[in-house]
Amino acid sequence: MALIQGIPGEFEPQPWGEAILRSRELLLLRIARRPPDDEVRLPGLATTPRHVVEDHTGRALTWRHDGDDLVVRLPDSGDAPVVRVALQGKLRIVPQDSVTANADGVWDLTPLSTTAHLVARRAADVAVRFVGMVEPDSWHHVRLAGRTYGVTGQQLTRSTIGPFPMPALRVVPLAVPTGVRRVLVAPVGTVLASIHPGRDEVTVVVTNFGRTSARGEVELPLLPGWSATDQTWTFDGLDPGRSVGWATRLTGPPGDHELRVRLDAGRRSASSPYVVHL
Repeated sequence: MALIQGIPGEFEPQPWGEAILRSRELLLLRIARRPPDDEVRLPGLATTPRHVVEDHTGRALTWRHDGDDLVVRLPDSGDAPVVRVALQGKLRIVPQDSVTANADGVWDLTPLSTTAHLVARRAADVAVRFVGMVEPDSWHHVRLAGRTYGVTGQQLTRSTIGPFPMPALRVVPLAVPTGVRRVLVAPVGTVLASIHPGRDEVTVVVTNFGRTSARGEVELPLLPGWSATDQTWTFDGLDPGRSVGWATRLTGPPGDHELRVRLDAGRRSASSPYVVHL
């Protein structure tokens, strides 16, 4: 059985061909290009197969689950067969852009489309922080895990939104409003440090996902040979749902480098790493 519960959907075209849903519980794999190792991998199948057979002959085929992928061993003949996959329930998939929360239960997303797909390691109430540029007077419905909040554009990018009851090990879609370039999701109670690059500097931001005000100390550790105009900051009285930030200019060797803020704001402190390009 797949570890993650998927969502209704369809499969994208595959390197070997296509997967077609013939009925609610029947999937056909049309093999147009036979893989060199004679194994077909269908990524993100969350529904357990009942049986897998060659469509033309009814011959049973060897298959296995590899995480959330279905792997089918094709028959030895040189033909490109059609594989019939009977499912134990309705088709549910794990989209390829699904992102599992890190060890702190945090998602730090740079969305590439209008929908993000989140998977929680464990059930928790979470809140969402959108970063970007939207019209302050616009109106948005933020939906996640069966709960919806209506907010203005100003509220959307100025404070956290929630709570949302995230279930464990289930794909949950989140609509991303136009103009949003970063999405932070964290368990309620978390105080989260994140890094946001600019043209000539980076901004270290602390967001309070908790229900009470927060205080703490922030440090941006640097590798040998690096320098920054500022590296340490303190904050006090950070209200629930709000953020505070400090800009600093970095110098260092060219290339991509991962930075992580050191945050001391109590036991629910968390820090999201970010790769900056110099």
